[in-house]
Amino acid sequence: MKSSYLTNLVLLIVVLALLWLSQREQLVSDQTPTISSLSAPDVSAIEIAQTNKPVIKLERQHDAWMLTAPFNAQANQTRINLLLSLLSAPVYGHFQPMDQASLDQFGLSKPETTLTFNEQHFYFGGVETLNKRRYVLHKEVIYLLDDNVAPLLRASAGSFVDNRLLAEQNTITQLTISDLGDNEISLSLQDGHWKSSGFQSNTDQLKSIIDSWQLAYAMQVRYLDKQTISTLPAPQIRISLENRAEPLELIMTETAQSLQIVNPALQLQYDFPLALKKQLLPNTDTE
Repeated sequence: MKSSYLTNLVLLIVVLALLWLSQREQLVSDQTPTISSLSAPDVSAIEIAQTNKPVIKLERQHDAWMLTAPFNAQANQTRINLLLSLLSAPVYGHFQPMDQASLDQFGLSKPETTLTFNEQHFYFGGVETLNKRRYVLHKEVIYLLDDNVAPLLRASAGSFVDNRLLAEQNTITQLTISDLGDNEISLSLQDGHWKSSGFQSNTDQLKSIIDSWQLAYAMQVRYLDKQTISTLPAPQIRISLENRAEPLELIMTETAQSLQIVNPALQLQYDFPLALKKQLLPNTDTE
C-alpha cells in the first residue's frame, strides 16, 4: 500500500514538473523579442521613403487599405501584410551603436530607405554576410532581422496597388463592349439571369465571361501620366456595377506579350496574360 502511495506521489510530481516546464516554455515563446511594441492591428498609416524616389503613403480607411501617395488607389492587402510582418519578425540580435562609425559600418549613417508605421520610424541598413539578415535601426537601437521586408520597399508605388481589376465588393450588372467589328454587344443581368444583345450565347457562356471580368487579376499594375492616357483610344468597355451610379469605362489594348486594360479615371494600367482575352471577349462568330 505504501509502495503504491509513493509511486502515485512520484507520478504526480513528474506530471506537475512537466506542466511547469510546458508553461515556462510557452511563456518564453510568448516573450520572443520583436523590434517594436507596436502591433499590426494598431497601425493606421504607412510611409515608405527612399532616396530620389517619390514617397509612398498608405492609409487604413475603415476595413481597407488605400494608397494615397504618389497617387490614389485601392491597396494590395497581401503586400500590406508583408510590410506589417516587420513588427512580429524575430530579432536575432540588437545593440546600441557606439558612435557614427558604428552606423557607417552597418549602412545606417545615411539610410536610403525608411519605413514608418504611424509615427515610428524604421531605418534599413546593410545585410550581414553570414546569414544575409538585415540591419534595421529603430529608436537608436540596431536590430538584426530576416531580410523579408526590404526587397518590397524598393518596389514602385504601382506594386502596392490591388491587382484586381474590380474591387471585391463591386458586382457587375451589365457589360458593354464596342469596337468588335463595328458591333456593340452587351451582357446584362435581368431577373437573376444573364442576357445578351448583339450576339448569341447560352447562359453558362455569358456567366463565364462575366466571371472572367469579375475575377480578373493583373500580373502587374502601372500608373500612367495624363499625357500617356491622352494617346490611347477611346474606352471600348463599359461596366455597370451594383450601387454605383456611373459605369466604369475601360480601354483595352494589347502587345505581342500581354493584354492591357486601362482605367483612365484612375490612370492605372493592368497587365494580363494575352490568353485572357479569349475569356473576356465573347465569340461573336456564333451568330
